[in-house]
Amino acid sequence: MSKIWKVRILAYILLFSTLFFVGEVSVAREKLTVWIGGHVVEQETGWAKIVKDFEASSGIDVEYRLIGFEVYYSKLITAFEAGEPPDICFADLGGWVPVFASHGWLESIDNKLDQWKGAEQIWENLWPTVSYKGKRYGLPWYTDDRALMYNFKMFRDAGLDPNNPPERWYEFLGDAMLLTNPSKGQYGYGVSGAMSEITTLGYMMYLFEAGGTLLSSDYNRATFSTKAGLDALQFYTDLFLKYKVSPPATLSYTEDDYRTMMAQNRVAMAIGGPWSIPLIEMANPAIKGNYGFTIHPYLKEPASVLGGWATVIAKKSKHKDAAWEFIKYITSKDVWMWWIDQYRGPMPARMDVCLESPILSQDPKWKVIIDIFPTAHIRPPIAEWTKISYTIQSMIQKVLSKKMGAAQALIWGKTEVDKILGSE
Repeated sequence: MSKIWKVRILAYILLFSTLFFVGEVSVAREKLTVWIGGHVVEQETGWAKIVKDFEASSGIDVEYRLIGFEVYYSKLITAFEAGEPPDICFADLGGWVPVFASHGWLESIDNKLDQWKGAEQIWENLWPTVSYKGKRYGLPWYTDDRALMYNFKMFRDAGLDPNNPPERWYEFLGDAMLLTNPSKGQYGYGVSGAMSEITTLGYMMYLFEAGGTLLSSDYNRATFSTKAGLDALQFYTDLFLKYKVSPPATLSYTEDDYRTMMAQNRVAMAIGGPWSIPLIEMANPAIKGNYGFTIHPYLKEPASVLGGWATVIAKKSKHKDAAWEFIKYITSKDVWMWWIDQYRGPMPARMDVCLESPILSQDPKWKVIIDIFPTAHIRPPIAEWTKISYTIQSMIQKVLSKKMGAAQALIWGKTEVDKILGSE
């Protein structure tokens, strides 16, 4: 073989190897890490399908984790403080986004949202929950409001008409007492008493129902140390301490426990919301058609508290564009219509899905939830919220555990919140 041909063959081999190597690099796939929290972690097969479909359509790999609510926040904080957060995480609409943004942990997505038509379909009253100092740091994924969920069978067994649920506190108390039979392990109402954000939301419901407010309009001071605040705290805790319509282990229970107990015909009434629909039916398929929702009973005015979860992108993420593609994908109308068809809840952050889905628009339970939503109160969108919520939980537990009376605990709670806000 001539020298020329040897050189040509060598050049061909080198060129082929280079092209092959370059080709391998060019098709390397990005990989996102995603942490999912909230009530939707129980729909494991749903997330597996969504992620698989996204990977197939985008060419982006996704490594995701489903993390239970009670440990999720602490795990997130640890990851952010260590400088090793996931590219995307779910953040509770109850103040998490402004807290994370205040630490510089999140990427603002204002520019992305401005160029995405889907942003027009997000419920308007959700944007303050994902904003900090005038910038948006999250995309609401699902939302909710709180109402009274009740068990039709237990109502009928107690001689009550499930088509005529209680509207005012005095009716509610009377029904709860009729529905309580400790000898059978049955209770009229579940009071959330554990150290949990859910307990804070419970007190907030009663506070607003009594005509009170939590903080001043500028979020600078506590405003719940009033007659309305005392009426709310006294009645909320008396349901367990005085009237005994809530189970003995109330100090360790939240509405999540009561939902399961309602599915077993052991608790007749509890605070619930759109997330409850798929979960109570998963706990006991026979409960379907035997429970419903109504506006939570009130003292002076009907009230609800808004909640839900948003997706956020970490400031330290090296895959911000890919991360936006993922959160945009899971918030699309098509994905949400599929999810609702599969699970019947929770409540989409998209107005069009809420109004166009036959499942949501024709179900009496959903009518209550959607009708309440536009006027539901938000939790204060301030960086101090998690500390304030913890204080409210402690205030409630001091009463439930008989360490303080309601009036004393209320003064203690106001003083501590004012310290957090720097107004004392």
